[in-house]
Amino acid sequence: MSKDFEVIQPTTTVYCPTRGEGWTLTGITSIEEFTSVMFNGVRHTLPAREIIESLLPNQQARES
Repeated sequence: MSKDFEVIQPTTTVYCPTRGEGWTLTGITSIEEFTSVMFNGVRHTLPAREIIESLLPNQQARES
């Protein structure tokens, strides 16, 4: 994945097969950072790379 990407806004919906649907609590400006994601009322700190490469595409696939 290219290091150049569009900024991911806070409250972006994501999907994890084990945790379910969640949303980002903070925005993502770099692939190398960590960000907070809320799943079922529990806050998780995840690498931005995991969110961008896995959780966002999972949610987009669910929506289509």
